[in-house]
Amino acid sequence: MLSSKEKLEYDILLIIGEANGHPMGCGSIAIKLQSIGHAFSEATVGRILRDLDIAGFTEKAGFQGRKLSALGSERLNDLAGRAHRSKQGQELLAAVQGHTREQLLEVLIARRAIEGELAYLAALQAQPDEINALKAVLARQRSIREFSDGAAAEDVEFHNIIVKMAQNRVLAAAIALIRQDTQLSPILEHIRFHVHSLVNVDHQRIIEGIESGNGDNARTAMVTHINNLISDVEKYWQFTDHQDKH
Repeated sequence: MLSSKEKLEYDILLIIGEANGHPMGCGSIAIKLQSIGHAFSEATVGRILRDLDIAGFTEKAGFQGRKLSALGSERLNDLAGRAHRSKQGQELLAAVQGHTREQLLEVLIARRAIEGELAYLAALQAQPDEINALKAVLARQRSIREFSDGAAAEDVEFHNIIVKMAQNRVLAAAIALIRQDTQLSPILEHIRFHVHSLVNVDHQRIIEGIESGNGDNARTAMVTHINNLISDVEKYWQFTDHQDKH
């Protein structure tokens, strides 16, 4: 989350950046800041801009005002990224709080039964290009997780590929119904992140089970994966209950 100072810095740099290279004067910046809830006089904005000049984030363009420097553009991108991640985190926390432990466990238990069978069938009918597609998704997951916890879309894609591989319309319809809550994957990823659980290891074992052509191995790997998710949900709720009590 951005501090109040960083939020003000972000808003000013954004205002200057949105001018597309045209210099912005103190008066214009002050008016725009007031329009988004900041109550600063032109003189106060001028003092803040001098601090930004010293930091190297803005530069004077004669008497016309300020422009963003190259360093200022980098700073704006950094603050924007942090603000976006903070907003996502708050939205995910709200989404988690909108789902009870029991609701999540019911979904995972149903997924365990259906996705275990989907993995079994996928192992029997897997084509080389489909296995390669699974490996490509896993590679992207690993790459993303080196920098953030935002790999929910890859998780959905991984499981969807297995659904297609299984070629069973009834099971496909059943799992689509269960997973129709589009917030579930981000919620589970948020939970795994907070309990320090690694889904990549599970997905690697599922791929190995499917690639072996042994349906029992693939089913076991998928069931283990879902059981680990169930364990993560239990750990998360134990942690949050402990936090609430203290």
